[in-house]
Amino acid sequence: MFVAGAAFATAAAPMWRVGLTAVYQDDYASLSYRCDYAMRDHLIAKQRLDQDPSKANVDGLRAMEIGLIACQDYDLLRKHLIRWGLSENDLSEMALVAIEDRAQNLADVVRIHEIRY
Repeated sequence: MFVAGAAFATAAAPMWRVGLTAVYQDDYASLSYRCDYAMRDHLIAKQRLDQDPSKANVDGLRAMEIGLIACQDYDLLRKHLIRWGLSENDLSEMALVAIEDRAQNLADVVRIHEIRY
C-alpha cells in the first residue's frame, strides 16, 4: 500500500504543479506587472527627489511608496505558491509567460525589463 501511495504521489506531483500554474498564472502576471511598475515609479521618484529636493518631490516619493504594496501582494503569492509545491523555476517560467503575454516584440521585452537612470 505504501509503495502504491508513493508511486501515485510521484506521478501526481507534476500534474499538481501544472494545475497550480494554470490557476494562478493570471494573478501572478498581474501582480508581477504591478510590482515591476511600482518599483520603476519609485526609483524615478527617488531620483527626482535627489535632483530636486522639494516638498512636491517628497510627496511624490511618498505616493510611489504606497504603490509598493503591490510588491507585498506579489511576494505573498510567491510564498503561497512555493509552500503549495511550486519551485523557483516554476515561478520564473510564470514570470516569463507574463512578460511574453504583454510584449508584442523584443523591444517591448527590453522596455519592460529596462530600468532607466
